[in-house]
Amino acid sequence: MKPYNIRIDYGRTACGEIQIIDTTQPLFSWAVGVCGQETNASHRVSVARGGCIVWDTGYLDSEAQSARYAGEPLISGEIYTVTVEYKGADGVTYSDSRDFCPGQLDRWNAAWLCAPGGRSDAVVTFYKDFELPVACESACLFVCGLGYHKAYINGQEVFGYPLNPAFSEYEKRAYYSVIPLAGKDLKAGLNRLSVRVASGWRNPELICYTTGHCTVAYSGKTVLSALLRVNTGASGITWLLTDESWRVYSDAVTQSDLFMGETFDARNQISGWACPGTRIDRALLPERTACPTLKLSPQTLEPVKPQEVYPARSVTPMGDNVWLVDFGQNIAGVCRLKIPRGIAPGTKIILHHSEFLDEEGKLYLAQLRHADSVDTYIAAGDGRDPEYWQCEFTYHGFRYAEVSGYPEPLRKEDICAVSLHTDAEKASALVCGEPRVNAFAHIARQTEKANIHSILTDCPQRDERMGWLNDATVRFEATPYLFDVGRLFPKVVRDIMDIQGEDGSITCTAPFAFGSRPADPVCSSFLVAGWQAWLHTGNSELLREAYPAFRAWNDCLEKHSQNGIVQYSHYGDWAGPAYACENMENAHSKVTPGILMSSGYHYYNAVLLSKMAHILGDEAEQRKQQEDAERIRAAFLSKWYDPVSGKVATGSQGCQAFALWLDILPEEGRKKAARLMRDDLVRNEYRFTTGNLCTRYLIEQLARYGYADEAWELLLRQDYPSFGYMMQNEATTVWERFELKKNCGMNSHNHPMHASSYRWLYAGLCGLEPTDGVWRRFSARPVMPSKLLSASATVETPLGDVTLRWIRRYGEAHVYLTVPHGTQADVELPWGEKQMLGEGFHHFSSQQMG
Repeated sequence: MKPYNIRIDYGRTACGEIQIIDTTQPLFSWAVGVCGQETNASHRVSVARGGCIVWDTGYLDSEAQSARYAGEPLISGEIYTVTVEYKGADGVTYSDSRDFCPGQLDRWNAAWLCAPGGRSDAVVTFYKDFELPVACESACLFVCGLGYHKAYINGQEVFGYPLNPAFSEYEKRAYYSVIPLAGKDLKAGLNRLSVRVASGWRNPELICYTTGHCTVAYSGKTVLSALLRVNTGASGITWLLTDESWRVYSDAVTQSDLFMGETFDARNQISGWACPGTRIDRALLPERTACPTLKLSPQTLEPVKPQEVYPARSVTPMGDNVWLVDFGQNIAGVCRLKIPRGIAPGTKIILHHSEFLDEEGKLYLAQLRHADSVDTYIAAGDGRDPEYWQCEFTYHGFRYAEVSGYPEPLRKEDICAVSLHTDAEKASALVCGEPRVNAFAHIARQTEKANIHSILTDCPQRDERMGWLNDATVRFEATPYLFDVGRLFPKVVRDIMDIQGEDGSITCTAPFAFGSRPADPVCSSFLVAGWQAWLHTGNSELLREAYPAFRAWNDCLEKHSQNGIVQYSHYGDWAGPAYACENMENAHSKVTPGILMSSGYHYYNAVLLSKMAHILGDEAEQRKQQEDAERIRAAFLSKWYDPVSGKVATGSQGCQAFALWLDILPEEGRKKAARLMRDDLVRNEYRFTTGNLCTRYLIEQLARYGYADEAWELLLRQDYPSFGYMMQNEATTVWERFELKKNCGMNSHNHPMHASSYRWLYAGLCGLEPTDGVWRRFSARPVMPSKLLSASATVETPLGDVTLRWIRRYGEAHVYLTVPHGTQADVELPWGEKQMLGEGFHHFSSQQMG
């Protein structure tokens, strides 16, 4: 038995990386690979610092795959190693290890600094030269530069990830980076610590605030506070803190704005600026300012990192020194540009970005609305320019870039696009025998990747990029299949808790910039994030922490209800095909009532609260929520359900699918309701009428109630409206609307709300869905559309990969299932076979389905 995939506090870290934690008693968990039949090996968990063991469980004869630290207090800023070891009866041992660093500080006593005067969108560099009498054994930098920061020691970049720390409701909670350092990073004698800070979301002049006439509480000055902990061994611990003796100056990045773009003037770059002793004449004394937040927390969330690199697919000359570059993929990220040798001083190279082109083959920019998305490089000349340049503190949503001012013919090898997103993507994978569906799965994944930048955004390109919670209700049930949510969803839940009012209300976006208070009642995403974190990672602690807030949100909805029916709706089943909306630009559904959606999610919240209370062991609360759910259910059925016909409200596809997804209808009426849904779809030649929430439900409920062929037909469609129609129009990510539009309104071509339908490919087509925390128990209930001959999915879980593959071949159907050690699968096959299975590889076959 071999341990692997060690996780700390529900988060994962790749081998060789150091995971930051914010608890004093971390929980360690792991997967186990089994070779042969032996499953009774004993295991041991130990934690060491500097090669010395500080906690050791000894060998345990237990089937547990987790252990909570119970050793001496952990020291913040020190690197620890946890090792899990298995020993078989033959004495052979296998082990795996991970490094981690506690990031909590008992006291943050460093000053908060800002630059005197200057532009709100300027990048500023703070620095301090300091002496160390002896070389250090280890060190750790705790740094919070808001909005984004990068850190350097003695000319070396020690934290250079873009778009970090994580965006949050800064005045409530701000995150700091914890950066463990090797002894060689600092030296005896003179050292320099430099931190470059950009305004990011702190900039009060961001176009998304000014156009919406919104003054957000978390905006303000670009600020820095930092502490450097130095362990010199025998000489003890010393600290370097930000104070008024530091220096600050304007960076070579003269302008950096999330929406407008970035300007780098290489003429302003000072040679050796990060090296100790380098004189910087324009440096000033910083100003001391107030702490901008109520709570400082170490960032445990995976950072935003550079990810895939896309070479230029084509470079087209468009005029004098103007080239249009197609990267072949719509992404969120930046361009990397080669700077010509011998470039003249002051040469200005300008890059515009866009998702698609107009009829003349030029960038179509109207859909960006007020976001300029322009990056500018100004050359220093005299051999002082870097070989390559890319902007650092902003990003864009684009497939195409227009490059102007390049002083020589631009070649494909001179430019590429670099995608940026939170580094939490999983190795889950899906493929089936239908290329069109494989293509949809791919563009859905690309859409999700382009919209995770410490918050889960609605789009990456225009003057918005917000964490919209109405879209997220369906999205958050899909995200965990592709992204590890062990650290992502706790951060999302806390973002929402931070904007929650005393009346329990939440806002439409978190952190809040757009939308209303209270949010649309469809924002069950608040509870869904917590629930899915438990299902996919086993995090019951998050449920305990957030349960009062979850309940307060549903109590708020109760205050806006009459006799169990919520009385308001902002969006409902939003942005369906235009013929199902009130009009082309008013994306409210005209066929599915908003208050039906509001009341249905009010019921669903009570159901989730009941399940959470059960997990937390609160039987009285569980009964209370069950009673509330039944009361709301009765009101819903009384108002909208016709038991004779099976019709729900207007009988729209959305009404039927939503009620079926909720399991709110009487058992005896569900097949009738599903039949009405299916018949309406087929009668209208698969012109569905569902929006951002119910389109996914429609596909899932069709398959659930025996109409897998109809669900499959929806995914295969190429005509409007369909995902195939988007791809026929060159989509490489999923659109906001099903129409090919040309205006500046709702016209994002990279929007994950509709992309969430990919969940059915994992949870329906291949039937894999967790039913107990951390996938300890899961369902394996694949469906086999008649037009498909094969499908396969692998879901990366904390306890190991779950894989299901099915094929129809030689007159037989075969299903192959891999169940990881420590888990159980409830198997239900299309030919009626049912059983519960434990770990191992399982094969089933039937001539009935062949």
